[in-house]
Amino acid sequence: MFVVLALLLLAIRQATPRPAFYLGMLQGMTGMSLTLAWLFHLFGPSAIPLHAILAAFTALTCALISLVVRRTGSDLAKVFAVAVLWTAVEYYRCEWFVLRFPWATPGTALGPTWLSPVLGVYGATFAMVAACAAVIHRRTRLGGLIGIAALAGLALFRPPPVELPGAAAVGVALVQSEECTSQPYLKLTEQALAKSPSLIVWPEYSLAYDVRKRSGIWQSLREMSVKSRAVMVVGTQTEVGPGARDWHNTALVLDRGQIVGEYHKARPVHFFDDGIAGNCFEPIHTRVGALGVLVCFDADYVELARRTVAAGAEFLIVPSFDAAPWSATQHLQHGALFRLRAAENGRWLACAASSGASQIIDPHGNVRAKLPVMEDGLLPGAIAPATGRTFFNRVGWLFPWLATAAAAALLASTFLRRWHLPKTTPNAF
Repeated sequence: MFVVLALLLLAIRQATPRPAFYLGMLQGMTGMSLTLAWLFHLFGPSAIPLHAILAAFTALTCALISLVVRRTGSDLAKVFAVAVLWTAVEYYRCEWFVLRFPWATPGTALGPTWLSPVLGVYGATFAMVAACAAVIHRRTRLGGLIGIAALAGLALFRPPPVELPGAAAVGVALVQSEECTSQPYLKLTEQALAKSPSLIVWPEYSLAYDVRKRSGIWQSLREMSVKSRAVMVVGTQTEVGPGARDWHNTALVLDRGQIVGEYHKARPVHFFDDGIAGNCFEPIHTRVGALGVLVCFDADYVELARRTVAAGAEFLIVPSFDAAPWSATQHLQHGALFRLRAAENGRWLACAASSGASQIIDPHGNVRAKLPVMEDGLLPGAIAPATGRTFFNRVGWLFPWLATAAAAALLASTFLRRWHLPKTTPNAF
């Protein structure tokens, strides 16, 4: 990613906005097509326009950099403007755009580091882009090289594993299977009982219907909840109307046969019948602690995990569904996003995925246990409650908002100057 960013910024350094846009589109289309090649498994040839939409944001960023930065004075100001513009456009693409998709970003590539609980994934993007922009200018080159070395050091020497407090540890069992019928999940749960877990998590869509409307299966599930003596989180649906689409994608929380809470997926997957979006991010209080439940795609976004932790969640629990035909690459890329959410918010995270990657992640973003993708299985382990809040969870999450405001100010200033001042030959970026 460092090489790609530096070469792209070097390529557009002398370019006017239109050629910069085309260069950004070329790089974006190449990068997205290679990184997200698995989209062809989902959409076939329709993946090409999806790659193009994502690439268009790289192109837009390059055009804006050419427009704004070539009229900026000092090299240091240029570096700041490049990083601000890149971060603002990326934040819009990932979190606000109608097809928001927070994959394949510089900050994601860096992974969880000491920077994650301070400024989060978008702060990491800003730092990486600023370092690469600094390298291509003579007066800031040394600072850029130091910045790249520092960031590479953060990636190589990550925060150490977090020790589990023995007395407070909560035993968990994560079920990984894509059968989507009750018997395989019940059988794997039976195997888990030998470990006496306090929390059992089934994947998203374990029971792809409203299980409460099917008396036989519902009774079996309640009996398992009583027998296990554990809090169970089960992926199912909640019907809210007579229509075929009147339902929520639900994580149902059971304890001793009784429903103690349910969470409705807030970010349904684009282009899929994935239910009506939920809008409640309060943790679910159970006897093992306050569960911050997110369903699959919800954990891809910075905002949802942050809000549930800010509301008092002591763990992050993620039932997830990534279909096996989508490829192992897709599963591994998706699993990497959950590490960032754990590190940003300082919480243990347990993810039960249909065909992987089921994993237990500590508050520093380290994977402490996982199952191989594409295999049915049971992942036993332990997590621990936490009540403190990271700097990111309290304040650092505002960083991309500040970057967006700064980018808007730069653009406004640029257009005002173009409007009022006579034409001059701009400096090269």
